[in-house]
Amino acid sequence: MTDPEQPISKLHEIAYSSSKAALSMITVRYAQALPEIKFNVATPGEVANHTFAATDTNNHTGALTITQGTDSIIKLATLGADGPTEIFVDRLGPVAWGPQRAR
Repeated sequence: MTDPEQPISKLHEIAYSSSKAALSMITVRYAQALPEIKFNVATPGEVANHTFAATDTNNHTGALTITQGTDSIIKLATLGADGPTEIFVDRLGPVAWGPQRAR
């Protein structure tokens, strides 16, 4: 939201961005509280390339297909027992949660 190069930073809606922030914090706190369970977050896009999946929500304006948008979700859903927890991923891999927290 704070990166002016990201298309989402130009959308000034409150509910969507607030719910995403809350979900991110819940993910971190659950991962810390319940280390035996994996808690991760996926975005259906490519943060580094400023792209997102074309969906009904964005009137199909995204550059990625629905299948490409699900790549990150599939990666997390198929993590092995030794896979990571408390991470944020896009279809290209892990993404920093914020400027201070690179993973």
